[in-house]
Amino acid sequence: MAGTPRCLLVGCWFLMTVASCRNDLDAVADFEDIVEPSQVLEDATLDYSEGGKLTHRLSATFMSRSSEEPPAWKVEGGFTLDVLDSSGHLEARLSADQGNFEEESRFLEARGNVMLHGSQRDTLGTELLYWSADSDRVHTPAPVEVRTPEGTLLGTGLESDARFQEYRILKPTGIFLVDTTRDTP
Repeated sequence: MAGTPRCLLVGCWFLMTVASCRNDLDAVADFEDIVEPSQVLEDATLDYSEGGKLTHRLSATFMSRSSEEPPAWKVEGGFTLDVLDSSGHLEARLSADQGNFEEESRFLEARGNVMLHGSQRDTLGTELLYWSADSDRVHTPAPVEVRTPEGTLLGTGLESDARFQEYRILKPTGIFLVDTTRDTP
């Protein structure tokens, strides 16, 4: 009979321990949502190539790479993306305050003070721009300002090649002067 109280005590202890190990489901869900970056870089430059030739260079003040699949870089504090020709010479430069760069698809979403400088001295200013290496295109649904050696063009929405050599403003606005005195061949 001396062993009975001890068994009872151990049984009570076991029940109290199991009962006290319950987790609040909301707390568990909050913990599962925490995704730490797998890599963090400051003042870094990443070079990208195809077939051994340098094609793009991403430089940023602060970069963090997600630990989720597919991997993506979150860039903050200002960044530049250089688009290079087959010889490695600069053809265009995209800069912005922040963005997200998906490495596998090489797709970039740039936000805040976005500027795209093309090789023909045309410059695009907007607040949002999407750049894709696969399609070699950039586009935006946002308001745009394009500065050329001849003047400034305004509108909403733009589609262009990644080098900003050939572009189209989807909804141009403003006053346009057309020279009707020139003969057309």
